[in-house]
Amino acid sequence: MKRPAIIIACTAVVVIAAAGYFALHRKPAPGDSMPGVAPTMLSSLPPQAPYVIYADLASLRNSAFLNRLVALAPTPSEDPEYAEFVRSTGFDYSRDLDRVAIAIFPGSSIPTVVTFAEGRFDQQKIIAYALRTGKAEEQNGITKYVLPSSVSGGEITVQFMTVNRIKLISRPRGNSEVKVLEPSTAAAEMTERINRVAGSPVFGVIRMDAVPKDAKIGTFGVDTITNSLQGVSWLTVAAAPQGQSLRVVLEGECESSLAATKLNLGIESLRILARAYLSAPSTRKQFTPQGGDALIQLVKQADISAESNRVQLAVSLTPEILDGLAAPPPSIPQHSPAKAPAPPAKQAH
Repeated sequence: MKRPAIIIACTAVVVIAAAGYFALHRKPAPGDSMPGVAPTMLSSLPPQAPYVIYADLASLRNSAFLNRLVALAPTPSEDPEYAEFVRSTGFDYSRDLDRVAIAIFPGSSIPTVVTFAEGRFDQQKIIAYALRTGKAEEQNGITKYVLPSSVSGGEITVQFMTVNRIKLISRPRGNSEVKVLEPSTAAAEMTERINRVAGSPVFGVIRMDAVPKDAKIGTFGVDTITNSLQGVSWLTVAAAPQGQSLRVVLEGECESSLAATKLNLGIESLRILARAYLSAPSTRKQFTPQGGDALIQLVKQADISAESNRVQLAVSLTPEILDGLAAPPPSIPQHSPAKAPAPPAKQAH
């Protein structure tokens, strides 16, 4: 396994945080999604980062929603590569990772990702594992371990900051580390948006002008989404368990109230199209009855609210919705190829 398991955990956090979408009707003017004070851990990230993600996994670990989600998800130990990583390092992200703070810098086919992770790490075992495929480098008395990335042309640097904190940098091979600049106006603006959602155990903030036009997630072009978000300057998402459910709030901060109105109307149009699409018999055949009902319920119970230049979407992932979305799609019956008709019997002469 070339990529440390912490990167896998960070990806999982991003997927959970991205669950809020669609809208149904107007509500009173929105306030801050889940306001709070930025966790001190974020101060370790480069202040000029255009994307910031944070997750307090320790607080989520005992939540009913996360336990239900874990029960539905494939067991990590089923992956032989990951199972070998756990045996070699003693680290299991589902048990040992408590908090992560992530800064992402786009700009190339391989973005630079700076991650600080807190938890329980067996340094000697992790170092031994890193040296199997990587190497140690020392600079100014600081030892770092450089490993090849699973992404072609990339590499990962691992550095132990304290007994319970580790720093990882994923970047193009040979690139220098991101230089930490002095706090600027952009950093202050980022902090302001973070404070709007910092009361949530999982949140992310994106400065939209930093999203590359040709960026892709796998084979999916991000411009498919960004084209529908014209006029949005900041995007924030916050997720927090509420009993058996997960409350997700997505907010777009627009350049003007006119842009916010256009976004609001666009989301409403999307809702109408989504309901029509999900109600079509041909569409329902693609899902189990539970899955189709879950998607319709997700669209129905989502909310939209707007004020001035901010548009806010909120949705609750209930146990019924989660179970429905996790239901496997119906299997397509396999038809045996039709046999060629037997040739007619020859008549006796």
